[in-house]
Amino acid sequence: MIYGRLWLVVKPTVGIPLLLGAVAVGSFAVHTALLTNTSWVKKFLNGSAASAVVQTQSTVASVAPPTLQV
Repeated sequence: MIYGRLWLVVKPTVGIPLLLGAVAVGSFAVHTALLTNTSWVKKFLNGSAASAVVQTQSTVASVAPPTLQV
């Protein structure tokens, strides 16, 4: 373990729950920011169907592949 000496300063019974708690708080903060700053996440979580995007093809003249002229 690279940081093996860390546990000589901080007891594992304190450090591990503190580390896991920090990860949980960070994850909660990111998810809260996503919910408050975007509109599509709320719709997705509530089960709203995404609106379909309709694309129309424009008429394109078919082009013959280039031929080699020797």
